[in-house]
Amino acid sequence: MMVNLIQQMTNALIQIVLFMLLPFIWWFVTARRKSSFLDWIGFKPLKDTGNHKMWLWIFLGLLSFTIFSYLVLYTTVKDLKTATSSFAGLGFQALPAVLIYSLFQTSLPEELLFRGFLLKRFSVCLSFGIANTIQAALFGLLHGLMFITEVSWLQTLVIVLCTGGIAAYLGFVNEKKSGGSILASWIMHALANVVTGMLSAFLLI
Repeated sequence: MMVNLIQQMTNALIQIVLFMLLPFIWWFVTARRKSSFLDWIGFKPLKDTGNHKMWLWIFLGLLSFTIFSYLVLYTTVKDLKTATSSFAGLGFQALPAVLIYSLFQTSLPEELLFRGFLLKRFSVCLSFGIANTIQAALFGLLHGLMFITEVSWLQTLVIVLCTGGIAAYLGFVNEKKSGGSILASWIMHALANVVTGMLSAFLLI
C-alpha cells in the first residue's frame, strides 16, 4: 500500500508539471508583467456572482459529474484497466491514494490546463460559448482517445460526449458563476473522482 501511495504522489507531481509547462511558458512570455501566474490561470478565491447560488451550481455539477462518471465507467470501460483499477478491492485502505489521485494527479492538472489555460485564452479572441465548446471538445476527445483501441466507436463517442458535456458545465460555472476561479471546477472534478475511486476500491464498479 505504501508503494502505491508513493507511486500516486510521484505520478501526481509529474502530471502537474507536464500540464503546467505550456501555460507557464505562455504566461511568462505574454502576461507576466500584467498579473501573477496564479491569478492569470484562475487559481484564485471563489467569487459568487449569482446571489449566493454558486454552491448550488457546484453541488449540481458534482452530482452530475459523479453520475456520468459512474455510468461511463460501468457501461463502457468496466472490464478494462483504468486509472481507478489500482484501487480495486482495497476498501478504506485505498483512501489516501484515492485522495492524491483525485485531487492532484487528475483534477488539478486537468483544470489548470483546460479551464484555467485553454478556456481563458480562447475567450480572449472568441465568444465564451465558442471558447467553452472548444475546450470541452478537446477535453472529451482526450478522454475518448484513451480508450479508442479498446472499445467500440459508439462507446468512444459516449465517453467523448459525456466528458465533453461535463467539461462545458465546469467551464460555465467557473466563468459565469464563480468569478473566473477554477477552484469551482476543481472541487467538482476532484470530489467526483474521489467517489468513483472509492467505488472501485469497494468493487462497486
